[in-house]
Amino acid sequence: MAKRVILGISMLVLFFFAAGCAGRLGTKKELPAKSVNTEGLATKEQQAAALQGKPIPATKLQGVAREPATMEEKRVFETIHFDFDQSDIRPDARIVLEKIAVYLKNNRKVKVSFEGHCDERGTSEYNMALGERRSLSARRYIVALGIAPERLGTVSYGAEKPLDSGHNETAWAKNRRCEFKIVE
Repeated sequence: MAKRVILGISMLVLFFFAAGCAGRLGTKKELPAKSVNTEGLATKEQQAAALQGKPIPATKLQGVAREPATMEEKRVFETIHFDFDQSDIRPDARIVLEKIAVYLKNNRKVKVSFEGHCDERGTSEYNMALGERRSLSARRYIVALGIAPERLGTVSYGAEKPLDSGHNETAWAKNRRCEFKIVE
């Protein structure tokens, strides 16, 4: 019994040591499955992937995605930003998402694609998963405001489409974002 306790404690110490070293080396780990919210995910495949800690398949919408074109669309579909290594919706982003929800309630035929982006730091795989978590987080927020999930698609571009090609905090802050495209 005492050997099992010592072994268990040793394993925990080793785990925390390895996790701390991984953070200092710049590698990132996925969120534990218990902390993943599957509300607002469109398909059972997405829900299963989220619970298993795997990258979440994008929700594709039929049609062609386009940039907001009219003055009203540009005013409503503003880009939202995220803090480093986060997919939580910031207070400034809530205001934008609430405007989008009002617009969608008033324009019931409009569908929107949520495009998650990251800065260049981290592995390609990690950034693709983080971009997807960002787009899903924004999508879940809109669903919670009463918009039908089938009108909302998600896609992750990871760090593939930076707004700013700089290699500093100012550029990285611009690149940690979710953009919105109208799907026709």
